[in-house]
Amino acid sequence: MVSSPIVTLAQRGVPEQLGPYELGAKIGGGGMAAVYVGRRVTGDPANEVVAIKLIRDDLAREQQYVHMFLDEARILSRLSHPNIIVTRDFGVEDEARFIAMELLLGRSLMDVFDRVQERGERMPLDLAAFVAMRVARALAYAHGLTSESGAPLKVIHRDVNPTNIFITYEGRTKLIDFGLAKSASRLAKSGEGIVKGKVPYLSPEQIEEKPFDHRADLYALGATLWEMTTGRRLFKRESDVATIRAIRDHDVPDPRTFVEGLFPDALWTIIRRALERDPAARYATGAAMADDLERFLEKHARKGEMTEVLATWIEELFPGEREKQTAWLEEVSAMKRREAPKTMAPPAPLAGEARGDVEADTEVEAQAATATTTETQPPAETGTPAAPAAPAAPAERERHPIAAIVATAATFGFFVVLAWIFRRC
Repeated sequence: MVSSPIVTLAQRGVPEQLGPYELGAKIGGGGMAAVYVGRRVTGDPANEVVAIKLIRDDLAREQQYVHMFLDEARILSRLSHPNIIVTRDFGVEDEARFIAMELLLGRSLMDVFDRVQERGERMPLDLAAFVAMRVARALAYAHGLTSESGAPLKVIHRDVNPTNIFITYEGRTKLIDFGLAKSASRLAKSGEGIVKGKVPYLSPEQIEEKPFDHRADLYALGATLWEMTTGRRLFKRESDVATIRAIRDHDVPDPRTFVEGLFPDALWTIIRRALERDPAARYATGAAMADDLERFLEKHARKGEMTEVLATWIEELFPGEREKQTAWLEEVSAMKRREAPKTMAPPAPLAGEARGDVEADTEVEAQAATATTTETQPPAETGTPAAPAAPAAPAERERHPIAAIVATAATFGFFVVLAWIFRRC
């Protein structure tokens, strides 16, 4: 039997329509997919403009990535919360797998972090706490989600970090990118020895390959809040190995000792609890963390509706960008696919668009957690350049107790069989 050749999207062309959506120009892309602007042409709401995520051609036949893509679609389709990006639809049309999501205009929290650093500032404490409170509410909802039968889905985001927290120009906070989310119904399985997520935001139990639950997300949110309120990176070091060591050493400085001006004790108490090494000492739920942040805001937030205050601050931080993005959206959404250029990149990054200047790694070999480095020898006084140090050799991974027992039993069994053979001879 001769198998039929694989025809990719690149060969047959991106379809002009997927489901009820007409596709326009390509507007971005990430590791797994390309993103196109789309407009609903049938059904309600009529003429709604969305972002259409299409799985990459070269991954369309790899089951692991297809499963990851479908997992994200299934998880997103069940999530309905004001602080989580809205998924309108998903499906498969002529082997093209797609997800239709709301198209958000604004900036990621990492963009905000970079901009305030450029200006020699830091995010106002009340705004940072407000954004974290909204994300904690979103996590509480996702963690408590159940299936149609009432069984817990146990959704864990696994990639909470500033690049996946988006602030719209209207001041809304959105948790995005559930591509690495773990749930009880996932099809894709993690490879052995692989840890998912951005390294500087992994919890100690993830780094050490121990069982983890939803509290790992709260730890990542705590790390994010620490960074937003201090204007510094918490665990990020010059290499992944050094970053992992910082997490293992639990190097969490008290912001009150170095942040200029008042850093309220109540805010540090919240951050410190979210960042406890022992998951049992952390917040048990996102709701509990959100409640504490809300009580903090009641005492320390400025007057006015915080959503409006945040929107005003974002516009001041990125002057003129809202108008540019709005004009771009009007232009790109008015074009039909046959009229649109190949790519119409937005004037500012869209929600979920890949950034090249941040940690792009989403999978880390767990052996890096125990890696050792060879110290570089100082150059000789003759001025001859020192030879480059040999690559660091990863240390042997610590065995799980059950694995050690099985290995011992196997070795014992081998010698028993060997003795039996000699006796027979």
